[in-house]
Amino acid sequence: MELQEHRGGCYCGNLRWTLRSQLAVAQLPVRTCGCGFCRKHGLLTTSDPQGEMDFSVSDRTMLLRYRFDTATADFLMCGRCGVYVGAQMEEAGRHYAIANLRTLESDGELGVVQPMDYSSENAVTRRARRASRWTPVRTPA
Repeated sequence: MELQEHRGGCYCGNLRWTLRSQLAVAQLPVRTCGCGFCRKHGLLTTSDPQGEMDFSVSDRTMLLRYRFDTATADFLMCGRCGVYVGAQMEEAGRHYAIANLRTLESDGELGVVQPMDYSSENAVTRRARRASRWTPVRTPA
């Protein structure tokens, strides 16, 4: 099956992502987390452990990295327009990421939203889950 490119980014275009996957937009998993950060941002995230992801940043001085709770991932936001585009983490020398589908460029039909609750995880189990479910990153932010 041919890889499809799904693209997204912040409002001003400073922070961009590309997800290459065999899955169409409608086939990608769509998750919403119940934590305060995700609720307040209205996030819908996706990843494909069989795909690959790249981030690009035009002005690195405008890249904000936010860590909370277990400090196991960088939540990436544009300091110019304020949009959260995704998160990335490093584990055993590899980077993994999720993308915020609210920043997707295309208007494709999304799959069914799966509510998630990660509140019982500690840092070790959280990192292991992410390494198994998040998309490998070729070009980290």
